[in-house]
Amino acid sequence: VMSLLRPLLLDVVPTIQPMAALALSRLANYNDELAEAVVNGDILPQFVYSLAKQYRFYKKAAAFVLWAVAKHSPELAQAVVDCGALDALVVSLEEFDPGVKEAAAWALGYIARHNAHKSTPWALCRNAHKSTP
Repeated sequence: VMSLLRPLLLDVVPTIQPMAALALSRLANYNDELAEAVVNGDILPQFVYSLAKQYRFYKKAAAFVLWAVAKHSPELAQAVVDCGALDALVVSLEEFDPGVKEAAAWALGYIARHNAHKSTPWALCRNAHKSTP
């Protein structure tokens, strides 16, 4: 299923892209095996990139994918961190759209829950300041 949804993330029709991302987030949310399939499918970096470049509906769906993967285990939360999502999620907290903020906050919350040493306010602020000029 992941191989069928991945091309839809780059579809030329803008409404298809967030729907494909939402489908991936629902699959990843279902159980840890499907979340691992998202990680193994090398899809996470695409969502991290889209948090900065896409429009708000896609950003919200991308943050939900990161949340759905990170919630299952410390290893999956670390995979989200390893793909560079921490900085992108912290920056997403400053988005205008409250849905994007909420999804980013949930993702950061699950990362913090599984990785206590990354959840300190100092670590989050340090990462946020790295991304600002």
